[in-house]
Amino acid sequence: MIRLVAGREVRERIRSKAFRISTGVTLLFILAVAILPGVLSDDGPTKYDVGVFGDRADRLAERLPEVALVGDDVEVRVRRLADAGEGERLVRSGKLDAALGDGRVVVKEELGNRLGFVVDEANRQVAAAAVLAGAGVGGEAAARILAPQPLEVRALDPKSDEEVARQGLVFIGTILLYGQLLGFGYWVASGVVEEKVSRVVEILLAKAPPAQLLAGKVIGIGAVGLIQLLVFLVIGLATAAAFGTVDLPADSLPIAAQVVGWFVLGFAFYSCLFAVGGALASRVEELQSTTTPLTFLAMGSLFAAINSGTDPSGPIARVATFIPFSAPMVLPIRVAAGEVGLVTVVVSVAIVVVSIVAVMALAARVYATGALHLRGQLKLRSALRQEAAGVTVP
Repeated sequence: MIRLVAGREVRERIRSKAFRISTGVTLLFILAVAILPGVLSDDGPTKYDVGVFGDRADRLAERLPEVALVGDDVEVRVRRLADAGEGERLVRSGKLDAALGDGRVVVKEELGNRLGFVVDEANRQVAAAAVLAGAGVGGEAAARILAPQPLEVRALDPKSDEEVARQGLVFIGTILLYGQLLGFGYWVASGVVEEKVSRVVEILLAKAPPAQLLAGKVIGIGAVGLIQLLVFLVIGLATAAAFGTVDLPADSLPIAAQVVGWFVLGFAFYSCLFAVGGALASRVEELQSTTTPLTFLAMGSLFAAINSGTDPSGPIARVATFIPFSAPMVLPIRVAAGEVGLVTVVVSVAIVVVSIVAVMALAARVYATGALHLRGQLKLRSALRQEAAGVTVP
């Protein structure tokens, strides 16, 4: 019976227009994220054309390219000008990005941060060299004053490029996991209410007990969500690898498997809670009030996951690891950051599994009482009281 109900849910969900539209929109978003950065990015340096004029034009022409090497992927091509008037004409026509000389810089609209750093630093070094020369300081001593050696950076806990890529991949997977849990959990709740309103549940209850109907619904919708998640992961990873958008770490497949595994556990937990929300509502319009607490819990878990991405060893991340609502989203990020060991993972999984068993029992009790309740919104305490008193459907 569970297999028949699950198969019916799979067929109905895949055929629905809402499922096809949401899948298409999500795929377009994933493809855009995977393709556009690689297509639009420019691996070469940013190039600027700068004209120099005035008494210190020769020294500026020497310093500008050298200062540009210190910048972030900046290349400056220098052109000597006869005077400031020529510089203004070339800048206005777009042939030069800036004209520098006599203590001022001419631009067409504004001086950006990158080019501004280069021209300011070059002008400062040329002016300082003139002052040092007037004071009798020149040669190597002046060079050390004007362009000292950069500071040596020593990171106590450096991250490799592979670690950064792995954490970024897990974070994207967590965002996708949040959408799947929330979206398909709501499908469980709405499916319960729709069957109540259409009276289809009365026919179903004549053939199977409520617990089997609920189990079939959760398994069927969960299977659709799992298949959709696998499609998203495969297409996203393959497209990103093909277009070179990101450097996929060597353990990309284990990361994807981890996300899929947490989807199974997270969906089992959240779907039963959403089923309780659907059983408490007698109309589709009441779903918002019965599922709002669950939506807030899922959003809070997402915020905890985002915080864990920036501070995987912080107190929020440590506490959220052992809360069943947030563990499916937080733990993958902490594992990718290398902040948890095997014992922590096992304990967190055990907590989630125990919580799933408890929530399934709760959902079965509430569903047994609320499946045929069509007279206004049912309170959770009332549903449990009626179920304990034996007031349930056949």
